This record gives sequence, C-alpha cells and structure tokens, in this order.
Amino acid sequence: MTVLLSLLSAIGAGTSDFLGGLASRSTRALLVTMFSHLGGVVVALVLTQFVAADPVTADFIWGAVAGVAGAAGLMSIYAGYARARVAIAAPLAGVGAASLPVVFSSVFGDDSLSTLAVAGIVLGLVAIALTSMSQSPGQGTVAESLMFGIGGAIGLGMLLLGLSQAGENSGMWPLVAARAAGFVALALVVVATRHRVTINRSSVAPILGIAVLGTLANMLFIFATRQGSTSVAAVVTSLFPAVTVGWAFIVLRERLGRVQLVGVALAVVAVGFIVAG
Repeated sequence: MTVLLSLLSAIGAGTSDFLGGLASRSTRALLVTMFSHLGGVVVALVLTQFVAADPVTADFIWGAVAGVAGAAGLMSIYAGYARARVAIAAPLAGVGAASLPVVFSSVFGDDSLSTLAVAGIVLGLVAIALTSMSQSPGQGTVAESLMFGIGGAIGLGMLLLGLSQAGENSGMWPLVAARAAGFVALALVVVATRHRVTINRSSVAPILGIAVLGTLANMLFIFATRQGSTSVAAVVTSLFPAVTVGWAFIVLRERLGRVQLVGVALAVVAVGFIVAG
C-alpha cells in the first residue's frame, strides 16, 4: 500500500509541477506558488472533514516547519532555474530532497528494508537525477548552481520529513499548517520584494489545479508514511519528475533526451524492486 500511495502522490506532484510551469509562462513563479499555497489551505481544510484527527501542538509545529521549508525550497529551485545551470541544480535538488528523509529514517527511525528494497531506493535516487536533467546549458557558475540545488534539496527534503513526522492521529491538520505557513512565508517575500500582484487569466486554472493536486499529493504521501517505510515513500514520491517529463512530452510535444529516457526506465525498475522487496 505504501508504494501505491507514493506512486499516486508522485503522479499528483508531477502533474502539479507541470501545471506550475504552464502558469509561470504568464504569471511570476513566486505569485503562482503563493496563490497555489493559499488555495491549498482551502483544500487541506476540506480534507480535515473526512479524516478523523486528534492533533497535538507538535503536529502543527512539524506542519508549519514543513510548509516554510518547502516554500523556501521552491524559491531556491525557481531561482536556480532562472539564474543558474538547471542541469546541476534540478538533479541535486531532486536527489537531495529524497535523500534527507531516507537518511533521517535510517539513523533515527525503525525502517527495516530488504536488500532488494534498498537497491530499489538507490536506483530511484539515480532515476530522480536523470529525469530531472535539462538539456539547456543554463547560465551562472557551478558554485551558484550547487547553492540553489542544495537549497532546494534541504527545503523540499524538510517538507517531506516534516510531514512524515506528524503523529498518526493528527489527520490532515499538519497539511493545513504547512500550506498556511508556506503561504505566509511567500506573502512576506512578495511584500519585501515589492512584487506587483497580478495574475494573468490564463494562469488561474493551472493555479487551481496546482492547489488541488499538490495538496492531494502531500496527503497521499502522509498516508504512505503511516502505512509503511518513510524511506520508500520519500523516494517513490520524489520520482515525480518522470511524470512532469511525461506530460511535457504528451502535451507540449517536447522531445525527451536519452538521459531522461534512461531515468524513466530506471524509475520503473526501481519501483519494481521496491515492490518485490
């Protein structure tokens, strides 16, 4: 069940990421992220009505930390896309985000994985790196690219880790806290940088889609960690770039590079190993 829930989470996150790219063509990425977080608060509040919960203060704290870290991670990644070498920043962010929960669970958790499952996780990390690679030469220095990639890795890794640490009886309230805290953090950035708050009409539908799919993806990840291994859930969920690449091929007719095709194939093998293990 953990693998199935994580795969569904990856599909939701990958589709959300694709919609984010579409929306960012006509509206600033920061505003797209901010308003999708606001919509996510509403979606998360609706979800709380369908999941029994008895949250404690720590659950809200973990959720808020996850939300702020996730928002910071997204900003680092977007900055890396715009100002650095995507071929370095994106794979580093993807692999790092998946690795942080894995390392934490291995050191402080009670994950007990078979050799085949461990091999699947390693292959999954390689697949994340390969599917995230861009053929664009990008700009900026290697040091800048590493900085943005590490920032994205820590931020998104903390998002996954924070959500996984909330108590089993917390329901979806940590997700409400995450989306609300993320929105506040992004709104403060908008105010501090004096961004003009305007949304192109063509971006409204994608932003709503991001709010729904991104929040549902996080919900499925939370359920996956409660059903089984956090390491497995984190790696399988982080395979979402393969979904994003797939949508780009289907909708935008973007050609897939050989490296990305290898990454997609490895992702399939990785999931098979994890399921068999």
